[in-house]
Amino acid sequence: MSLKAPLTHVPLSWPTRAAFRSRPFRAAPIVACLLLGLSCAFSVLPTMGQTRSDRARGLLIGSLIGDAAGAPTEFAEPDRGQHTTQAHALSEGDLAALASMFVIPRSGRDAEPYGPWSDRAATLTDDSRFKIIFFDHLERSGAVSRLGFAEEIIRWERSSELASAWLEQFGLAARWVLGDSTAGRPPERAWGGIATMAGQMPFLPIALLAESPEEAYRLTWAINFLDNGFGKDLTAGLVAGLNHALEPGATWESVERVMRDTDPFGFGEVPWVPRRLDLWLDTAARTAEEAEGSPSRLYELLELRSEAVTWWESWVPLLVTFSTARITGGNPLATLQVIQEFGHDTDSYLQLAGAFLGALHGVQVFPTELREQVAVSLEADYGDSVDRWLRLAREAGSDSHRN
Repeated sequence: MSLKAPLTHVPLSWPTRAAFRSRPFRAAPIVACLLLGLSCAFSVLPTMGQTRSDRARGLLIGSLIGDAAGAPTEFAEPDRGQHTTQAHALSEGDLAALASMFVIPRSGRDAEPYGPWSDRAATLTDDSRFKIIFFDHLERSGAVSRLGFAEEIIRWERSSELASAWLEQFGLAARWVLGDSTAGRPPERAWGGIATMAGQMPFLPIALLAESPEEAYRLTWAINFLDNGFGKDLTAGLVAGLNHALEPGATWESVERVMRDTDPFGFGEVPWVPRRLDLWLDTAARTAEEAEGSPSRLYELLELRSEAVTWWESWVPLLVTFSTARITGGNPLATLQVIQEFGHDTDSYLQLAGAFLGALHGVQVFPTELREQVAVSLEADYGDSVDRWLRLAREAGSDSHRN
C-alpha cells in the first residue's frame, strides 16, 4: 500500500506510557514535573479530581493557548530541538523536557487578515477570532443559529479593514445562507470546494452546550456552512469527541471511540466509500505505531501520509493531534511542544490539541502564566473574556435543553 493512501479500518489500542520508554523508568523526571507545576499524567488513564466547570474552562483556555503559541510559528520554518530530531523513542526525561519547553513565543509578525492583528504578547489569530464571532452570535440569538451566525460574520466583516479582508470569502457564503444570491456565493464554492478545517475554528465550543455527543454533532452540523463535503462530518465528529472529553473518566481512547460511534447521518454506512473520519483516525493510529515513539519519524510519516496541499485541509489537524498524543502517551504540554515543532499550520493544530487537552485534564493542566497571557491578550485586543464565553454557553445550553 502506498504510504500516502488512507488506511483501512483497523482500530489500534492506545498505548500505555511504558510502550515509549527507551530506558528504564526513573523518578527524577516526575519530580521535575511536580516542581515545575507540570502535568506528567497521561490521558490513557482517566482524568480525576476535575469538575466539569474546570474542564469546560480548560477546553476554551487550551484552545486560546494553542492558537497564541502557534501564531508566531504558523507556516514558518520549524525550529526543532534535540528531543524531536532524535531517532529513538521519547523517554521520560524527553517528555519532561519537552513539557517544560512549551511557551507562547512573542510574535514578530505584522498584522495580517488571517493572522495576528497586534504585536501584543500572546496575540491571537483567526482561530480565536472565529470563537468570538460564535459567542457574539450566541449572545444575540440565544441559541445555536445558522442564520444568526451568518449575520454575525457580516457584522464583523463591516467592522474594520482587517476584518473585511479576513472575512471576505466567508461573508460571500454568509450572504448566500441569508438568501442573498446576488451579493452572495454558494458555500460549496468556498476555497474551491475542498474540505477545510474552517469549521473547527468557531464551533469547538458547541461541545459545552450539548448534553450528549450526538446532540453536539447535530448542533455543529446544523450551523456549519463553513465546511464542505466530508469536512462537515469531521468537524461535527471532533465536537462530539470534545463533548465526551468533558465527562469524568474520559480518555483519549474513549474520545476516539465516541467519535467513531457518533454517526447520526450514517457516513459509515455508505457502500464502497469508507467514512473519512474513521480512515484518518486509523491513519493517525498506524502512523504513531510506525513512528515507534520518535517525533522525528512521526514528522516524516506525517509529511508522507497527510495528503496535504494547503496544510489546512479538514483532516490534517485531526491527524497531527491524534498521532502526536499517541507517541507522547497524552502528556499534555509535551504533546503541544511536539506539535509546535512539526510546523505548517501550527495555530490550527495547537488550538484543536489544546481544546482536547484542556477538556480531558481541566484548566489547571496549563501553567498559570500561559492562562494569564491569553486572558490579557483576549481582553486587550478584543474586549472579551472566557468568563463571558462560559456564561453564554451555560445560558444557551440551558435554553436548548429546556426547548
